[in-house]
Parts: sequence; structure tokens; C-alpha cells
Amino acid sequence: MKKQIGLVPLGEVPAMVLKVIAANIVAYYKWPAIVLPMAPVPRSAFDDRRLKYDAGIIINTLDEWDFSDYSKIVGVMSQDIFIPIFNHVYGQAIQGGNLALVSLFRLNRNVDGSLPPPSLCYERAAKVALHELGHLFNLFHCDESKCVMHFSGAIDDLDTIPFYLCRDCERRLTA
Repeated sequence: MKKQIGLVPLGEVPAMVLKVIAANIVAYYKWPAIVLPMAPVPRSAFDDRRLKYDAGIIINTLDEWDFSDYSKIVGVMSQDIFIPIFNHVYGQAIQGGNLALVSLFRLNRNVDGSLPPPSLCYERAAKVALHELGHLFNLFHCDESKCVMHFSGAIDDLDTIPFYLCRDCERRLTA
């Protein structure tokens, strides 16, 4: 298995977002990140009751596709996602696995409903991707508020966390 990360746009995803996520993966995890061809958003993942996509079903679908040339896969989509215990999530990953998902849906609005500048949307997307990749590298949520592995349940939480890992998470990553 090659030591590289594949970014899979699921449906229409802005090319610049994918480039920013890839650049941040290379900068912070030191792994090559390759943007793969667009794949369809799995229709079976849409929940008619919640009017959102089930992140778990999408990850299971990704698991059925052939990504044998990649060590880790991060799906990126523009639609809203959820997991059964949360109404929405910014991303989801299989702890210690090789599949993660990032949703851009809630990253393009501020708490007050206003539109942030594109640079802030890119920053948010990169942080979510780095966080979910941390889970793939078997890092857990961190209590340190100045760590990319700190849980961000709200957009203002996401805006306050940095791009980097705290010393403890960095140590666990390299151990």
C-alpha cells in the first residue's frame, strides 16, 4: 500500500477547496494528497426524515470502491451530513481506519448567518479534513483547545482551533 492520501469529491465540490485541503495535508501530515476524479454522492445515504445524508452509509459505500493505491481516503462533499447521535457533523472518520468524510455544507455560514470570506471557508474545510485524518491516524478527541483534534461542535469552535496538533497528539502521532 502506498503512503498517500486520496481526496474524493463526492458530487460537485469546488476545485479550490480540494486544492487547499490537499496542500494542508501535505504541510501538516507530510503525506502526498492526490485529488481523485469526482464520484457520485450515494443516493442510498439520503435520509428522507432528516433531509440529510448519513455519513456512515457514505463511508460504507466508499469502502466498497477500489482505492488500493491509497493508504487513506477522504471523501469531500457539499451536502449536509449526520450521524445517528448528532443532527449534523462537519466530518466523520473510522477511528484507526482508512476512510473519512468531510461536509462543506455548514462551513460557508457564520454563527449569525452571514457569509464568511472564501478564505475562511477554505480554512474551515482544511481543519475538518486534518481533524478527520487525525482519527484515521488513530488520534482521539483532545481536551486541549489549541489542538486540531479538539472537538468542534459549533462553527465558532472550529474557528478557534489551530491547524496544528498539541504536543501530546503530535507525540502520539509519531509514536
